Amino acid sequence: MQAAGLGLFLLLLPRTGLHALPDSVSCSQGLSCRLLEDDVLCSPGAVGLASGPVLVPTQMTMESVLHCAAESDCSPCVQVKLQLAVLGPREEVAGEGTPDGPGMDALQHQDSGPLRSWVLLSVRTYPSSRCVAIEVQLPRALAQPSNTVGSMWFHCFEAALRGELHVTSYTSPRYREVLSQTHRVPDCSWPAARAAIRLCQVPRLQVSVGTEHVVVQLQDVPVEQNFIVWFYWNQTLELKGLRTERGTQNFSLPSAQLLPCLCLQVWPDIPDPPRISRCPFTQDPAAWTRLWAQAQLKLHLTGERLSCSVSVPCVVPAELVPCWRLKRAGPCHELPHLRQAVTVPSLHEFGTLQPHPNLCVQVWSVGQVQLMQCLQEGAMRGQPADFLLMETRDPQGNMLLCAVERGTCVPLASSTCMGVGVGALEQQLRWDVQSGQCLQVSAMGGWYCHTPGCRWASNGQLSPQIWRAEGSLVGTGWACSLENYLRARWALAWMGVLLSTFCILLLLLLKKENLKGWLKMLKEDYSSGAGLLRGRRTLILYSPDHAGFEQLVSTLACALTRLQLVVSVELWSRAELCAIGPMQWFHAQRLRVLQEGGTVVLLFSRGAVAKCTEWLLWKPGELLPQDDPYSAFSASLNCILPDFLAGKAGGRYLVACFEDLLQPADIPELFRSVPIFTLPSQLPTFLLALAGTAVGREQKSRLKQHSLWISDSLQRAIKECQVQEPDGHCPLQASALPGSRQVPMGAKSEAGELSPPMGST
Repeated sequence: MQAAGLGLFLLLLPRTGLHALPDSVSCSQGLSCRLLEDDVLCSPGAVGLASGPVLVPTQMTMESVLHCAAESDCSPCVQVKLQLAVLGPREEVAGEGTPDGPGMDALQHQDSGPLRSWVLLSVRTYPSSRCVAIEVQLPRALAQPSNTVGSMWFHCFEAALRGELHVTSYTSPRYREVLSQTHRVPDCSWPAARAAIRLCQVPRLQVSVGTEHVVVQLQDVPVEQNFIVWFYWNQTLELKGLRTERGTQNFSLPSAQLLPCLCLQVWPDIPDPPRISRCPFTQDPAAWTRLWAQAQLKLHLTGERLSCSVSVPCVVPAELVPCWRLKRAGPCHELPHLRQAVTVPSLHEFGTLQPHPNLCVQVWSVGQVQLMQCLQEGAMRGQPADFLLMETRDPQGNMLLCAVERGTCVPLASSTCMGVGVGALEQQLRWDVQSGQCLQVSAMGGWYCHTPGCRWASNGQLSPQIWRAEGSLVGTGWACSLENYLRARWALAWMGVLLSTFCILLLLLLKKENLKGWLKMLKEDYSSGAGLLRGRRTLILYSPDHAGFEQLVSTLACALTRLQLVVSVELWSRAELCAIGPMQWFHAQRLRVLQEGGTVVLLFSRGAVAKCTEWLLWKPGELLPQDDPYSAFSASLNCILPDFLAGKAGGRYLVACFEDLLQPADIPELFRSVPIFTLPSQLPTFLLALAGTAVGREQKSRLKQHSLWISDSLQRAIKECQVQEPDGHCPLQASALPGSRQVPMGAKSEAGELSPPMGST
């Protein structure tokens, strides 16, 4: 017992001056713990055998936390968590162990008291070490052997940023293996440390980019704290320093140095400080543009070997893409299976390419072509070619050709290389490939000889490879020139132009008399033969059955206008008609036409016949037929019918219809009191009726000539309408104007009656 007491005295002998932070311990529910000593000499000793249940640590975890003397004055430390369990009697972990003496057994285990254990935590860090002693108690009623009974936390061991601590834990006496673990404290990149630890409170960087210089300003600099700023390029192999600055002033760099790899490192001006690095330009588009503006791509020829070197200020990933550029200015088409991912700056050799005037090399980055360099004509043997073909074989062994364009193989029928449709030249290209007129530039798959770099050409001699895709079965490449084909096509085109010109001159010579008459008609124009119609007014009233019929009416109205008639038609006055209403518009036009001695033309269609029939069948006491608010024809019937019923229509009205769309017999009997004209067969008589005065023979002849031209245009308009309906009638369409309820004329309702006309809303 005296020996045990002496050992404990030596064990708990304190050591002073090795820590600055106040320590504390806490336990989970059911356990009680207190800190005995915060700095003692300790040693694990040998493993002993317990005569009864004992409390031992079984698992240890550590966590970096902050110990703060003030809100922004903290220091890092390490918090230790131990899980405790009850070890049953006669249990041991390593070796046979040594039984406890009577004095130690009496000290540790009392049948009526709680389980008590002394836990030691030892920490070693450069350049010091420390050990703390903690007493933990557990009520004996809660002691269940081999079960975890709770946890204990020790707060905390002082540490330095980026420091490393080695912590061990065991009991005294020791009944199982020593728990051991190493923990590393994070640096100032630790989010909790940036605002709480003064050493990590580095200033913010404000970057202002000018045309010639970049200004970097330090902001939020702590009071009485100086910082050092180091500008460097973050290379893959080494850091290339640009300059180092001290103080808190603004720093200026040339704009040419603002590249994606430009980084800044900031640290306080104290011994062994933590350093913060920032690379703010890695995603800056302007920095990448500036980078590739300073880059260079050079092609090198060494005998028959082709290589390239890419020089760029920063180490960046890129892709090297060999391509085939046409002889004339145009895009460079990627050669399949040759794109390679590289890191530049670097020197790269193309083992699968042979020099050729059409070969170029592109440097791709961020999905775009940044650099391109082509071989110069005359620097190597071989003639430039316009077209790159790929020869493959189908399962039956037949030759297939496709054009290499933009990294893919396009069928010749779809290729538009150099703006020329190559599909028409497919047979000639096949012949040139088979006869050896095209230059072989690659040999792949089973179509090459066993000697590397050669292929048996059609003439039995070996042909050098310009391009070889190793391990690929894409086919055989051929470079062909289109110059001969283009010359032949241009020659044929010029011959065709000359032949066409000769035929036209010959035709004009044979039709000399007709040509004179035609030129005379052009010279006289419509006005010379239609002087008797000049200034006369006419109002055309029609039913807007559908768009095709309105187009036909517009054709007729335009022809009459060219004869210098003043034509009023609903189609050309829709804005005015909607503004004042169809009734007012009709009265205004009719009054003006009749006052000036003009004529009102009733142009009948199936829709017009249906509307007139409805009015004629009306009986007193019934509701008047509804007017279409968007049609002047429906509104005009209220005034036109009384004129015809009173016999006052003569000299004021003319009736006309298109004979292919409506027969004259279908026009109601009431309107046959005035002349009825079928168009276009009676167009000359119709024009004379519009003139309204006696005309001479010469004027009649000229009107007849003009009627021929008008008749042709009307026939074309009628045929366009008839194409839509095989029975020769234009299909009726619903009105596109809002609020209309137009139905096909002549369609019957469920009651068997004619459908009513369009009603107003």
